[in-house]
Amino acid sequence: MRAVLLPPRMIAKAWPLVAIWVAGALVKGKADIGPDDVRRALDRDEMQLWLFWDDECNTARGCVVTEFADSVRGKACNLVVVAGNDFETWRHFVETIKAWARAHGCARLEGGGREGWQRLVKADGWHKVRTIVEMRLDDGLK
Repeated sequence: MRAVLLPPRMIAKAWPLVAIWVAGALVKGKADIGPDDVRRALDRDEMQLWLFWDDECNTARGCVVTEFADSVRGKACNLVVVAGNDFETWRHFVETIKAWARAHGCARLEGGGREGWQRLVKADGWHKVRTIVEMRLDDGLK
C-alpha cells in the first residue's frame, strides 16, 4: 500500500476511482460544496488528491482531498474529504500527509465531518475544536 499525491494532470484519470467516495463523503458530512466543486478545485491545483493505492490488488483503497488555508492561527492543511474502503489499512498515511503539510508551512491539520469521525480518529491525536450547529429556514428540507 502506498500514498500517492496526484498532480493536477492526473486528476481526470483518477477521478472515476474516487468520485463516488468524494460524493458520498460530502453528502454524509453535510458539506457546503459538491463533487463538481472539488473536481474543479483539483484541476486548478487549489485542492490536492491523495490516493491510497494497493499495489497487490492494483486498486485504490481510499482517498483524501486536501487544501491549504491561511488564518490568524497559522496556515492549515484542511482535509476536505477522507473516504474509501478499508480505512484501517491506510489510516497510517496521515503521517505522510502531516510531513507534507509541515514541509508546506502548515501549523496544523484540520478536518470536519460527521460525529463518527471524531470517535474514529481520537486515538490518533485528533481532538474536537469547535462544533457547528445549524437551523434550517426552508421547512426542514435537507
